[in-house]
Amino acid sequence: AIASALSALTRRSLAALSAAAQSDDGATLAELGSHLDRDADQVAIDLAPATDALLIDLVDARVVVWPAVRAELADWPARGLPTAADLTAPAPQLSPATLDAAARQKLDRTGAEHAFTTTVAVTEVVLALAEAPGRLLARGGLSLPDAKRLAAAAGVEVDAVSALVDLASLAGLVVEVDGSASSTDAGDVWRRLDPASRWSQLAAAWIDSLPVDLTTALTERVESVWGSAFDGIVSWLYPAGSESIRERLHGRGEQAERLGVSVDGRASSIGYALLSEGAPAAREVLAPLVPAEVRQVYLQHDLTIVSPGPLAGELDERLRHTAEVESTALAGRYRITADSVTRAIAMGETAESLTAFLSTISLTGLPQPLVYLVEETARRYGAVRVGALAHDEAAELGARTGVRSADPVLLEAILVDAAAAALGLRRVGPHRAVSRHEPAVVLWTLIDARYPAATEDGTTTPERPGRSRTQPTPPAVDDSVAAAVARIRSGSTVGIDGDGA
Repeated sequence: AIASALSALTRRSLAALSAAAQSDDGATLAELGSHLDRDADQVAIDLAPATDALLIDLVDARVVVWPAVRAELADWPARGLPTAADLTAPAPQLSPATLDAAARQKLDRTGAEHAFTTTVAVTEVVLALAEAPGRLLARGGLSLPDAKRLAAAAGVEVDAVSALVDLASLAGLVVEVDGSASSTDAGDVWRRLDPASRWSQLAAAWIDSLPVDLTTALTERVESVWGSAFDGIVSWLYPAGSESIRERLHGRGEQAERLGVSVDGRASSIGYALLSEGAPAAREVLAPLVPAEVRQVYLQHDLTIVSPGPLAGELDERLRHTAEVESTALAGRYRITADSVTRAIAMGETAESLTAFLSTISLTGLPQPLVYLVEETARRYGAVRVGALAHDEAAELGARTGVRSADPVLLEAILVDAAAAALGLRRVGPHRAVSRHEPAVVLWTLIDARYPAATEDGTTTPERPGRSRTQPTPPAVDDSVAAAVARIRSGSTVGIDGDGA
């Protein structure tokens, strides 16, 4: 337990702890500060994690390290871990990353490309999880089918999905609750922002996830070559660090490359601004380097829609309700189909509203095949009607939902369609069938199976099942450092020793 607690401490905390451990009677904060060349208040902050881990006690305003902890520290050199003197050694120096103007420009272009690509990929992950939550495995991570689904949506390899979901989780765009990962309302707001602003939120969440000491170390070395030395900095900061700590922070280093903060181990201008001035300043550096949003598209006779750049968020959102997405990133490509128009109408659109919207954003007018498809699909919409059964009828038939169609051939096609088999539909008349499932499940299953299904007249189209949101619980504010400093200054042992815990 002691070794585990020590593994989570940074070098500064361990140096202060080891200095106090040199004497059985401990030392005052002033004495430790003099030994470590720090002021007493800083030493108190450095000792806060050790205080919270119950590795030290306060006796007559002296910081006393428990005997078992002193014995563990004394045994470190024999196990290849640093001595008390080693813990005060300066950080390793990195090679300076001297670049000429052309090389710097190339590095920044590559960093911006990575930033844009990752932002688009995270956007697609958030959208995919809004459509259907991902199942989480007991050992951690997404199930393989969901990981493959997200990889296909984001246009990345399956191995990259976990890093993207993690970035989205850090930014509060995705939450993991009750064995599944789903998007949040914050994710809906975020994906309507311009690419640079979306990246800025991801970058801010990323840097906030780093230990303060690591952020400081990187900031001090922002002109140097990080590369594999990033892991070296982590090892130096956490000399007794566990494998899980090293793996987690190694993952953060890989995310730095994905976000364009660094490129091949060198900090980009975007990364320099992020580390030195914060995410808003980094956004200003990135914005001119990524493609500007567009608000108009090309509508083509083959029913495809081509966006000559990243489409403005609110337009992209509406277009996704109207068309199938074929590709994203720099130039988006969508396709209007009868199925996509049916879904749009089910969500409240009409033939008139759809053609008006498409006409507004089109640079090439409305191709006749597109107009015909929209109008014909709207005319056929509602050939199959879905609604909840009345209580008495539901009890009599042992079902919850009724499906009716004036076309008996169409109804028969539904009954024998494997895509609708899970609904367990059974015929109760020439124009009617019933199901034990809820109306929303029946309706959207039929729509997804490409039938012109609609709710009964006068009822509202229900939300697609599986899209309810679970909002993340705001973390409790626990300023452990301030609390520890207050306890040390007051000389109180409440919350530190066994009696006060």
